[in-house]
Amino acid sequence: MTAYKLVIGLEVHSQLLTQTKLFSGCINRFNPDAPNTQTDPVTIGLPGTLPVMNRKAFHLAVRTAMALNCEIARHTKWDRKQYFYPDLPKGYQISQYDLPFSNNGYLEVESDLTDDLKRVRIT
Repeated sequence: MTAYKLVIGLEVHSQLLTQTKLFSGCINRFNPDAPNTQTDPVTIGLPGTLPVMNRKAFHLAVRTAMALNCEIARHTKWDRKQYFYPDLPKGYQISQYDLPFSNNGYLEVESDLTDDLKRVRIT
């Protein structure tokens, strides 16, 4: 019988405590009573507009990466992930694939089953 090694992957999302959106100066509060009011030319993807990353969000993300023992990249880039959803007027989402700003982190977790310290890899 062949021995198998179980590998479990998780995708974790978080919300950073910032006043504005990640790539826009718009306030990031949800307002169901007034839809489509927290927008600007960047948010709706008007031609000629360029996103600028929220400085506070960047600093919070770097702090998180450091807490998770990640390597911080010297160079990074953003990618356009194409989607065609009715609630995404731009038709794309900004993501990181090839050159994320941090990677190769880990989180040490104590196990109740053994006295060993387990290391969870973060990529």
